[in-house]
Amino acid sequence: MAPRIVTSAEAAQLIPDGATVALCGCLSVLEPDAVLQGIEARYLQQGHPRDLTVIHPVMVASRKGSGINRFAHDGLMRRVIGGSFSIFPDYEITGMIKQDRVEAYNLPIGTIFHWLRESGAGRPGLLTAVGLQTYIDPRVEAGRANAAAKEPLSQIVQLAGREWLFYPALKVDVAIIRGTSADSQGNISVEHEPASLGIFYLALAAKRSGGTVIAQVKQQVESGSVHPRLTLAPGRLVDAIVVDPAQPQSAVGEHPEFSGEARVRLHPDPVPLSVESAIARRGMQELRDGQLVNLGYGVPALIPALGFPRRVHERVAYSIEHGPVGGLPEGMDAFGATANPDILLDSTAVFDMYDGGLLDITLLGMAQVDQEGNVNVSKFAHMAPGSGGFANICHQTKKIVFCGTFTAGGLQAEIVDGRVVIRKEGRVKKFIRRVEQITLSGKAAREKGQEVLYVTERAVFRLGKDGLELIEVAPGIDPAKDILPQMEFPVTVPPNVATMDPRLFREE
Repeated sequence: MAPRIVTSAEAAQLIPDGATVALCGCLSVLEPDAVLQGIEARYLQQGHPRDLTVIHPVMVASRKGSGINRFAHDGLMRRVIGGSFSIFPDYEITGMIKQDRVEAYNLPIGTIFHWLRESGAGRPGLLTAVGLQTYIDPRVEAGRANAAAKEPLSQIVQLAGREWLFYPALKVDVAIIRGTSADSQGNISVEHEPASLGIFYLALAAKRSGGTVIAQVKQQVESGSVHPRLTLAPGRLVDAIVVDPAQPQSAVGEHPEFSGEARVRLHPDPVPLSVESAIARRGMQELRDGQLVNLGYGVPALIPALGFPRRVHERVAYSIEHGPVGGLPEGMDAFGATANPDILLDSTAVFDMYDGGLLDITLLGMAQVDQEGNVNVSKFAHMAPGSGGFANICHQTKKIVFCGTFTAGGLQAEIVDGRVVIRKEGRVKKFIRRVEQITLSGKAAREKGQEVLYVTERAVFRLGKDGLELIEVAPGIDPAKDILPQMEFPVTVPPNVATMDPRLFREE
């Protein structure tokens, strides 16, 4: 029997109190917001469903008040398990987590995708080494994102002479997925979507548990009208379909070059000279032809446009954990999408590739770094963004390059005649004695033999056997004035420390 077409209000009635709900989406990509709006409306009117456990591999929200923010009402959620939450302090989910109004756990995106896959396949759970010696490890913080979270979700087990994290199989009561089209049999296709984000595995996990699958789509189509390779969720896994003709491809509008429907002439806007673009340029110097390259949020997102005039996107393969390989990754507004991708993998497969050590280099942002080389990007100050794909990306990658300004919170720095000038120092130090949360373990990176660099507008550091080593200083920067006083731990300034490439600080 084909799944039935329902309204968002009717879909909300399918979710019982106390259910575990698996939710797809990444920012505005594959955001099933019509269904989520129906759930929110029902709760505000009826007080149901309530006490939900919501698990979402990636942050789901295109704006304040949308996506996972619709669940940020006291009583609607009992627990939330997310791969990432929000960098925006005014998002409703951020306040809920910071105020301990929900049990919040942050696990790596890849871990959640793989956990859902193993659960859907009927296996006893997920074994993974991703997250050992970090905040995810049950001997450290067990992935707890706030004080309301108590019990660990994983345990340490020994197998084949190694330590592993073991996550027992999930029971998923409801999966909420999104695609482009539903045919007459209820098969869900993704022909207009920039990513697929594990929708098959979310649906499988729910059906394996005897649960319900709700799919949001833009349109109904005739059977056979979509290529079978673009049809990812079989109708036999789907129970109800909500059709939203106004469903946007993403927050930046309709772009057929994101989904592979068309190829366009690429012409990214030039990136003006600034301390941020100088940092990205220095990170780009670590790229080598033929590499598989992952780029993170923040400063690294400038690299595709910066490298475009030199055709860097044709000499390396950019890989975004949400699925695209090749092409030109979009900037911050449509992060996770790529123009003219060569391949669109499912995120679950991308993280298999990353966990297997097939990623050559990654360039990521950084919020805090300590004297052991530990990095925190997941929990600090007024924000609880979570780690996203960070832990999987860093797990086996040969070279890791962290990119970010030296201080934050009001830093005023500019480049004048090829030299860095600090007009006003940032209020927040990034290089501190001890990070608030270990998202990357410097000790584990050394044990694996990984090469780790920390690139800022005024200096470059390397992870050495005893901690951070200063290896380059920017033109115009005095270490005694501009570097050492802004660090909470000592670092040696070599007498012959190299100068960062002067070309990084010039327009040409």
